[in-house]
Amino acid sequence: MTTVFETGKSAEEMRKQNPENFNVIVDGRSVRPPRRFVYIHSVAKRDFGPLNHALFPKLRLRGCTSGERSVLCAKIGDPIPQSSPDQERGGNRIDEHDAWAAASDLIMPRSDKEGGDYVARGIFLSLSETPSDEEIKRAENARDDRFRKLTQKAFRLEATNPRALNEYLLEEPDVHLAMDMLGLEAAWHKRNEVKATCPNCGDLIKPGIAFHQSSAGILCVIDEEKYQRMKRMSEPEKRGPGRPPKDHNEL
Repeated sequence: MTTVFETGKSAEEMRKQNPENFNVIVDGRSVRPPRRFVYIHSVAKRDFGPLNHALFPKLRLRGCTSGERSVLCAKIGDPIPQSSPDQERGGNRIDEHDAWAAASDLIMPRSDKEGGDYVARGIFLSLSETPSDEEIKRAENARDDRFRKLTQKAFRLEATNPRALNEYLLEEPDVHLAMDMLGLEAAWHKRNEVKATCPNCGDLIKPGIAFHQSSAGILCVIDEEKYQRMKRMSEPEKRGPGRPPKDHNEL
């Protein structure tokens, strides 16, 4: 007995009648919700992009240009669907890519063709939309370590090869940014004071301070432990009863 499946029109005939809508491949996975999200965060001090990546075309990686401690660059559903030509059966197929692996390849490519190692510049991945303090500190350490290496090379060239220093400053614009972030000065660098946003009151402050006088006229403590330690150091030493005053030369 012949069935309708055997006597129906062929895929080639159906494709001719429906050139825009027909796809021989039916893949329900392409419409299912993501099983999780991968977030790209940044503690970098400038923007990067647009980047040239097949899965993230024209993506820009934001930097903390307004004094933020960290910013969210992108939210990526996992897995990442990608429509690709099916050379064997015709039409298109849906390939799925692990979002964590793809995002890792984006921010830490295997070659410098895409702009280099963005992890060293302060870009990092997280499974949380709001990164933990530990994740942020790890990214800040990577960024600052690169800044120290940039400035160390600049000072070395200043002492040994001033001509090469000028070329280096033109090729690596982050040297001046690193000088500002580390609070360093040099004859070839005009200091531009970098400000950060206070997590408590929102005022612009110097990065890394433990407390400051807010615009509202009150003391704003950012790091309680560091603040108390500095406070104890500034207080006069308490001496026991009957003990003579401490001589200035006493060690």
